[in-house]
Amino acid sequence: MKRTLGMVVAAALCALCGPVANAGEAPGEDALLVVAHGARVEGWNERVIHMMDRVDWAGPKGVAFLTARTPDQELASVAGRLDKANVKRIVIVPLLVSSFSDHYEEIRYYGRDRQEAPGHVDHQPLKTRAQLLVTPAMDSDRLLGGILADQVRSASKSPRNESVILVAHGPNEEPDNEKWLACLKVQAAYLQSAHGFRRVEAATIRDDAPKPVKDAAVASLRDRVQRYGEDTRVIIQPVLISTGHVQAEIATLLKGLDYSMSASGVASHALTPEWIRLQAVTALRTRALSQSAQK
Repeated sequence: MKRTLGMVVAAALCALCGPVANAGEAPGEDALLVVAHGARVEGWNERVIHMMDRVDWAGPKGVAFLTARTPDQELASVAGRLDKANVKRIVIVPLLVSSFSDHYEEIRYYGRDRQEAPGHVDHQPLKTRAQLLVTPAMDSDRLLGGILADQVRSASKSPRNESVILVAHGPNEEPDNEKWLACLKVQAAYLQSAHGFRRVEAATIRDDAPKPVKDAAVASLRDRVQRYGEDTRVIIQPVLISTGHVQAEIATLLKGLDYSMSASGVASHALTPEWIRLQAVTALRTRALSQSAQK
């Protein structure tokens, strides 16, 4: 069977991180809670739920959404179910593209990883007997690079004659946007090195930002698509967890321009369950090392 570049990356990282029990804990003592943004449209949440079935985890696990379609998908409900399993720890893995967003800070607050509530949050932190650990989001993780490499390759015909633009939702605040783009640029450099595209760049549409900010971001993206289309075939690679509203918004914003676009979200890729597992294992090992150092 032909191995994709993403599969090779996963194999290398798996060699560095064994089963959860090797972190110094007994199997089943640690619960895994994946939190995604979610959407009210049919299919978005379901794709993430089906992906969660493939995550290899010895203890209880669950998936919750900030935008839940049903009460049993809400974060407090899922965390409560896991807590009733009498686990010692619940590892919260935010299934988000970036740690530099309001939604990531919201999850940190719910996970008791920050004291002050973000301005848009009116719920309380999770009340669990189990200790809560919150991991980073995907950011510049190499497994995300493997996922994007596979997805771009599905739309590519001749890399040397193609320009790729990684397009993400993006945050409202400029400092966060700079950090978000910095992580995307790491992924862009990896894609260009691995595949030899003419150019690979990153952009955010800042869909929820004030109109002047969003308009400037969209104008910049449209300008690049138009200019790069003069000497190459342009591929838009959305950097999104699942397909839905944001991908449709990107298509609307680029209306009238000539480009191709991949239609796959991160949650649909086979590497995502492994990324989730590795995030959780790393958090548990970091906690174990920290506790050992304090003794």
